[in-house]
Amino acid sequence: MYKDLIHCGHTLFNKKLVWGHSGNISARIEPNVFLISAGGTDLGNLKQDDLLRCLIDSEKCENMKSPSMETGLHKGIYRSFTEALAVIHSQPFYSTIVACSNMEIKTDFLPEAMAYLINIERVPYHHAGSVELARATAAKAQTSHVLLLENHGVICWGASLDEALLMTETLEFVCRLLVTSRQSNVEFNYLGEQVVDDFRQHLRKMGRLK
Repeated sequence: MYKDLIHCGHTLFNKKLVWGHSGNISARIEPNVFLISAGGTDLGNLKQDDLLRCLIDSEKCENMKSPSMETGLHKGIYRSFTEALAVIHSQPFYSTIVACSNMEIKTDFLPEAMAYLINIERVPYHHAGSVELARATAAKAQTSHVLLLENHGVICWGASLDEALLMTETLEFVCRLLVTSRQSNVEFNYLGEQVVDDFRQHLRKMGRLK
């Protein structure tokens, strides 16, 4: 799992989904244990000793380094959902623009968005690293795996790092399309919720969606 997290961090950086010391990633390795990137870590240069082993049901982390200031946010998701095995907090350019605005995100215009994003929730602004942000995020995660943290960034969580990364990339692409279309005064042809439901049933029949 160390190698998987290191690879994920490098991928996030190389695809410009994080920058500088922004972003943090984690993965559950045992029912009550997860690994998380240390505070102030450059995910593009992530190393094994930058990953801290932390307990989900306590504040204990086994490392000389300090854990990410958003450790409580990751922990809240792991505590709430046994199926949560990975959490990615990122600040992609276009997704962050949308998170810092009142722009509505609809997914019923692109098959990949309808398949991978399902629905997107907004988490009201709370200070980074605060207990309030962790609680608000866990609450919104009840209905979505893709969360826009208002004036902050993005959280995607899932059953694997690959799944969380795919949602992060898809969200960024969708937000890029939306921002660009608004700048260009291009109106999308939205398909409607009935088409979305029908498409997802189609994917389930094909075994492509649970």
